Amino acid sequence: MNDGFYISGLLVAIGVLTYLFRNTPNPYIGVRLGYTYLSKEAWREANTFAGVYSIVIGVVIGAITYLLNPPREVLLLLFLIAIGILAVTTYLKAKEAYERAEFRVPLEESPKPLTTANVKPYLMVQLIAVGIYFLIVALLWNKLPEEIAVHYSSNGIPDNFAPKVMGAFVYPLAGFIIMPSFTILISKVPMLIRFPVFGRGQVLTLAFLTIMHLSIVVIVSMSLLYNVGMVGEGWIRWAAMGIVAVTIVWAYWMWKHYKSTPLEE
Repeated sequence: MNDGFYISGLLVAIGVLTYLFRNTPNPYIGVRLGYTYLSKEAWREANTFAGVYSIVIGVVIGAITYLLNPPREVLLLLFLIAIGILAVTTYLKAKEAYERAEFRVPLEESPKPLTTANVKPYLMVQLIAVGIYFLIVALLWNKLPEEIAVHYSSNGIPDNFAPKVMGAFVYPLAGFIIMPSFTILISKVPMLIRFPVFGRGQVLTLAFLTIMHLSIVVIVSMSLLYNVGMVGEGWIRWAAMGIVAVTIVWAYWMWKHYKSTPLEE
């Protein structure tokens, strides 16, 4: 099946689930921005929009795939643009809804200033991991074939290849900037993402982003080592399974400690 139909189906499924849970704040399904945890109205408005938007965009991408059959790169670009628009719009809607609700409630005392966690340690760890990866690339560059594997099946067998400049440098770099960018953005916009857990939502968010970033670096590094024959296909599969396991454990921990009424931070 064409990747476009996978993307389309994913967006539609996410949209339907988000819309169904638009009135039920929870730690898993829906737009989980800082403001949505502080106001049911913010949660409702952000997730109503996100649900409808995701369904519409999913249908549009499916139609584009069916009618034009664009290359994978174009589909990926469309997907990233759609997600970017979704993130910005839902944040603004949640912020507006929260501020509107706050305006209707008279303040008995001056609000406490919103604290911002120190992002430097997390950002440093993320950048060091990227540096180590590119050091490995430099050391192994001459050993890499001109075409390297960049995607693997569920069995760990390569099913997509790219020129080594793209596969070892450009594609990884595009992936590596995502989590550090969010880390920096969170320091500038404290309410972008704040998990309602123990009153330490921003710290947990930064830890989660760092763990996900390190996971991406590990997977890409294992792929690089595979392409020079230093590890076998099994290592790719086990690395991916390990990351899934870490994500499941993290999700379970979040569920066990989730606070329906967030603490002030």
